[in-house]
Amino acid sequence: MKKSLIALLVATLPAAAFADVTIYGKIKGGVEYVDNGSTKQTNIDDLGSRIGFKGKEDLGNGLKAIWQVETGFGIDGQTRSGSGSGTFANRNSFIGLQSDLGTLRLGNVSNFMDSDMGIVDSWEYRNDALGLGIFTRDGNRLKNSVRYDLPSIAGFSAALQYGTKENKAGTADAITGKVQSDREVYNLGLGYENSGFFGKYSFQREGTAIIDSVSSRRNDKHRLEVGYNANNLLVAFGYQQEKGGLDVVKGSTWYDLVSKGLNLTNVDLTQNVKTREYALTAAYTLGAFTPKFTYARGDKVEIGGAKLNDSGYNQYVLGVDYAISKRTTFGAQYGQIDVKGGVNNANKDLKAFGLNMIHAF
Repeated sequence: MKKSLIALLVATLPAAAFADVTIYGKIKGGVEYVDNGSTKQTNIDDLGSRIGFKGKEDLGNGLKAIWQVETGFGIDGQTRSGSGSGTFANRNSFIGLQSDLGTLRLGNVSNFMDSDMGIVDSWEYRNDALGLGIFTRDGNRLKNSVRYDLPSIAGFSAALQYGTKENKAGTADAITGKVQSDREVYNLGLGYENSGFFGKYSFQREGTAIIDSVSSRRNDKHRLEVGYNANNLLVAFGYQQEKGGLDVVKGSTWYDLVSKGLNLTNVDLTQNVKTREYALTAAYTLGAFTPKFTYARGDKVEIGGAKLNDSGYNQYVLGVDYAISKRTTFGAQYGQIDVKGGVNNANKDLKAFGLNMIHAF
């Protein structure tokens, strides 16, 4: 009898302890066929699965303590880095305060481009040919950051964020030996929504850093998104402009596609690098079906005021989603990123076809 009472008491403890905790997440998987001009491959991929825990406590006088721990993981059994690594709290995770004066969060917090923008990218994918992974590459979490969101007034919103430069001296890579340091980051976000119409703008300044043992320039990044999202219709336009070191484009699929055919002879890579991109997405829901189309373009990359030949791209994505329930969706899409051939026709287009299944809980 005593053992039964103890067991009953222990069983009730988690329910009491987690009474104010919300568990949420998404399981996202798909099959993608990719043709990069040299090889063709079929992949079973995780598309950004995550699980999160969040809660709040009323502190009185309209003040609340808030917290969230979100972790990304891969359901395909593959080891990967970044937000899909499975490392605890590798996605939007924070502790903070909330009141009528706004919301203050501290931790690994999403920047405005990640949390409030990206409406123009309505796709689920792993390969960037199947969505706007190039255009939205700067929507991410800022580690060691603090973010303050002002209260929304008449549809207007604003946010300020600061990410510290904790690793100032830099750390040598264990394999290459090249030193990498953190950037000090400032982010501003502004938004407006009314009757389905929306406008979003974000500016991000990234301080100087050591990239591959070389001092890099300060980066300035601007993104604007405007459109309409209501009554089963989505029309969204995005514009992005960046200036700084080569890393404003290097490390992205864009650079991977055009770098092989670039003629960098007599090009001073320490000069300012500038990029301009545009994106347009349209979607319309008919019952359970939502056909969608996206067009994106990157102008030629400029270095020191000179445009690099064969360094731009054009992208097309066409697909349809089918909502089998409120929480489960199937999707199919075809995407293509076209680039010019470059030196010795070394640049190759990227094409992909994908099928996916998404379940939210």
